[in-house]
Amino acid sequence: MSLEQNSIKKYCPIIKPTKLIGDAWTILIVKSLLKGPKRFNQIKTEIPEITSRTLTCRLKDLVIQGVIERKQYPVIPPKVEYTLTEMGIGMQKIINEIEKFGNKFMCH
Repeated sequence: MSLEQNSIKKYCPIIKPTKLIGDAWTILIVKSLLKGPKRFNQIKTEIPEITSRTLTCRLKDLVIQGVIERKQYPVIPPKVEYTLTEMGIGMQKIINEIEKFGNKFMCH
């Protein structure tokens, strides 16, 4: 194994989750869904600062990455709900710790 491959393997547990979390919007979306399944407008109401376009993009990305699941019901008008997968639920402790850190050191 090359030195570069060793470095990638060594730092993978930090780099991959950091890339997954990405930004504050992702964390806020996951935090919202930790309370239970939600529809688009329910998430938007909980995070009023996020634009609809950004929320749409983040939700699509999180579905692709396996963090959330999108369920479309065969009804009229269309109904779509988002729920966390096992991976998404696994982010709860990380999000709680980020929030604690922010409260203790950055937001007082």
